[in-house]
Amino acid sequence: MYKLSKSISRLRIKCKNETHGCAATFPLSEEYCHSTSCLYEPVPCPHQGCGAQVLRRDLEAHVQRCEHWRQLCPMGCGTVLSHQTQAQHNCYRQLRQEYEAQRQTHRAIAAALQRKMRKMQSTMAHMKRQIGLICESLEVMDNQEEEAENAGESSSSSSGSSSSSSSS
Repeated sequence: MYKLSKSISRLRIKCKNETHGCAATFPLSEEYCHSTSCLYEPVPCPHQGCGAQVLRRDLEAHVQRCEHWRQLCPMGCGTVLSHQTQAQHNCYRQLRQEYEAQRQTHRAIAAALQRKMRKMQSTMAHMKRQIGLICESLEVMDNQEEEAENAGESSSSSSGSSSSSSSS
């Protein structure tokens, strides 16, 4: 059995990519090694969104012109470039636009916060006035109660003294 397996592995075969132009012949045992490096092997484009299958020998040329090619700006600004945007990309201009957009956003947020703060201050001033009025009302009511109590005590003490003098 071992000899048969060894004999079969030494059989020479043609590359499965012969129809694509590969003329290589090799022992069956080397088929896997050849297929991983065969220039005529169809391979998928590595760019996301591109479903192209190209021969390994043409892959580099395809990658250079693939419309799905994307790369971060090599200068580090963070912009994702395509073939169409790469030529006119300017890091300074891009960063300046982002800065201005953020600045406008921050100004809008600050203005909204100032409006809210003014509204809250107005509400607080109104609440202070209301509390002041309530406190004044309570003081008036307390004074009226004290006056009523004092008037009640003085009338009861005067009636008590008059009753004690009339009993004598």
